[in-house]
Amino acid sequence: MSAVSETARAASRSRSPRHGCRHPAAHKVGEVVAQRKTAICHQSQTLGDACDIMISRGRTSAVVLDDNEEVKGVLTENDLLAALMDGSGRDLSIDLWLRGDQARLPECMLQAMTLLPSEPLVDAAKVMMAEAEKDSGHSCHHVLVSEPGHNVYLLSALDIARGLIGDPGDKDEAHAAHMKVTRAMKSRANMATCKLTDKLSEAYRIMSEARQNMVLVLDADAHPGSQVHGVITTADALRTFSESMDGSTTVDCWLRSLTPAEHPLARQRCVVESKTLSEAAAVMFETGVHHLIVLADNQVEVAGVISALDIACALGHEGV
Repeated sequence: MSAVSETARAASRSRSPRHGCRHPAAHKVGEVVAQRKTAICHQSQTLGDACDIMISRGRTSAVVLDDNEEVKGVLTENDLLAALMDGSGRDLSIDLWLRGDQARLPECMLQAMTLLPSEPLVDAAKVMMAEAEKDSGHSCHHVLVSEPGHNVYLLSALDIARGLIGDPGDKDEAHAAHMKVTRAMKSRANMATCKLTDKLSEAYRIMSEARQNMVLVLDADAHPGSQVHGVITTADALRTFSESMDGSTTVDCWLRSLTPAEHPLARQRCVVESKTLSEAAAVMFETGVHHLIVLADNQVEVAGVISALDIACALGHEGV
C-alpha cells in the first residue's frame, strides 16, 4: 500500500517540529496505530464491499486506494449511515461516493488529516479536536498516518483513547488521563434520544440530524426521567446497511435480536461519573465500543455520555 501524496506528507512534516518539546515518554502515533490492522478497500469496489470489510476487520473506517495503490480517501461508518439515509444501495461504487458531497473524508481532506508516525499522540488529538470544532460534517474521528515509502494506516479516536489507559508519562497525556469523566462528557440533556417503539430508520434519522454517532433509547413515553434501555450507534447503521435492511423494524426488536457480542448491553457500556478518562478508555477498549453511558455516583441516574472522540478532544485541549 502506497503512502499518501507528497503534498500530504509535506503537511505532516510542517507539524513535526512540535514534538521536539514533548516529554520523551509521549506516545507516538506510529506506535499506537500499529497495534490494530487498518481496513483497506479499492475505489472500484462498492459501498457494500467496504461495509463488509469494515465489519470483518472490526473497524469503523477503511482506507480507499486506487489501481496504483494511492490513497483516494477514507470511508467511515458515517458515510454508510448517510448512504443508508439517502437510499444509496450496496452496489454504488466507492469512487462515485467519494466524488459526491456527502463523503466524510474525500481526497481533498487528506492533506489536513495526515500525520507522520513520529508525531506525538497529542498532535493527532489536536487535529481531531480542530475538525470537530468546525462541525463541518467531515470526518473528525480518524486521521491518516503515513511517511514516504511506507504503508498508510488509520488512527481512530478509540486508538487515541487507548493510549491514555494506565499512567502515561507525558504530561499532556497524564493530565487528560486523570481528568474526571464529567469534564469531557456530553450531558444527558444534550444527547439525542429515540424511543423503544420508534422504527430503526427513525433512530438513524435522529442521529444523523443531530450529527451524533449515538442516540439513547428511552421508554415509549420518552419523558425527561425515562429509563435508558440502551443505545443505537453508527455501528448499528453499518450492520443494517450490510444486511440491506430497510430499517422498518422497531428499535426494541432490533436490540432484542442482537447478541451481547454483536451489541454490548447497556450495563456493559457504563462508567460512573467520578471515574477518570483513563478508566473510561479501559472500558471502551475491553468492550470494543466508542461510547459509554455515564452514570451518576448513585449508579442509577444517567448523567450523560462519553465518547472516544470526547476523550481525544480532551487530550487535544491539553496540548494547546
